[in-house]
Order: sequence, then C-alpha cells, then structure tokens
Amino acid sequence: MTPPPFQREIRSARYPHGLPDRCDDTVVEAFDDAWLLLERTGSGYRVLGVARDYESARAWLVAVEDASGS
Repeated sequence: MTPPPFQREIRSARYPHGLPDRCDDTVVEAFDDAWLLLERTGSGYRVLGVARDYESARAWLVAVEDASGS
C-alpha cells in the first residue's frame, strides 16, 4: 500500500541522517545511489522500500495515491 503523499519521504540510503562523521566504506558502497522510500508515522518512520536511483524515488514520492488501497 502506498501512503498518501503527505506521509511520504525519500532519503539517500548512503546518508539517511545527513553526512556522517565517519563511515564504513562497505556499507556506503552497498547503498551507492540508492534511496529509501519512507512513510512518516505518529512514532517515526517506516521503511517501505529502496529505489535504485533518484528518478525512481522521486516518481514514487509524487505518484498519485492508490485509491484501491493496494
């Protein structure tokens, strides 16, 4: 189910909390150019998926809400 647009957010999987003070290069390479698809909830965020590039993530972010609920 795709959440309504006002609950969607995307973040770089490489740096989901902003630029790190230090990082593990293995983790950075694993998520190179990937984007997390997030749903904002009352208690924080829920990861709904991972997009392979910014264009795919942006398309999900602005997509029309699925009226069928699936």
